[in-house]
Amino acid sequence: MPVLFYEIFNNNKAYNPIIFCCDHANNNIPQNYNNLGLSPQLLESHIAYDIGARSVTLELAKYFKTYAILGKFSRLLIDLNRAESNENIIPKSSDGIDIPSNICITKLETKNRIKEYHLPYHKALNKKLHSLDRKFNRKTSLVCIHSFTPSLQRKKIRPWHIGLLHRDDKKLMKPIFNYLKNCNNLKVEKNVPYSGYDNVNYTMTKHGELEKRPFITIEIRNDLITNIKKQTFKKITRMLIKSLSISQEKLDNQFEKSIHNII
Repeated sequence: MPVLFYEIFNNNKAYNPIIFCCDHANNNIPQNYNNLGLSPQLLESHIAYDIGARSVTLELAKYFKTYAILGKFSRLLIDLNRAESNENIIPKSSDGIDIPSNICITKLETKNRIKEYHLPYHKALNKKLHSLDRKFNRKTSLVCIHSFTPSLQRKKIRPWHIGLLHRDDKKLMKPIFNYLKNCNNLKVEKNVPYSGYDNVNYTMTKHGELEKRPFITIEIRNDLITNIKKQTFKKITRMLIKSLSISQEKLDNQFEKSIHNII
């Protein structure tokens, strides 16, 4: 059986037209890369992966009984949420920290990492999305889960708890935002801490917008989801489940109406 450089959760067990993905789920570095010249402490920090995002992604996939596709290696090895042509697909620094093994990376090594780690992940995600498109005879929703640090070095505190990244299609964003904005003590905002229109959203743009399917990227402040046993993790997960259930129900109703009109 071939070695997979990504993870698939609930493989062959999807019962709803929605898929979750987590580009920055893990902080692993293949042994032959010698931790990219970084200390173990830095590889445990937000520069190496999206802290807590993997756990949230798995909880959502469990609840909705569907697939989750997760990156298996650190974003510092290669960033799965960047286009192949993006100069930061292999970052030379992150939040003021130099990545020694990436600073003088060759074009050949860049191509090798894209071939070994980047392309297989996106092919797997594309395959699962299209398999559910066929199964349910409709476009499958894509939900990308990320987390963000409360503040970057020498930057202002980020006050939000959840950011909803969107582009022109707002079919998922609107019902999710409308629910979350009314949750007590929750600060939610659109297109923060990044904009959905920035060039740091390759996954949702490629598999969502260009495929004309419902899509969204959900950014969660990582101090809220570091521990699955804490109430903040459970609270965030419950709110996301409820808001996503509402958004999917709206899509279900629209789909049923379209079928009825055809008949």
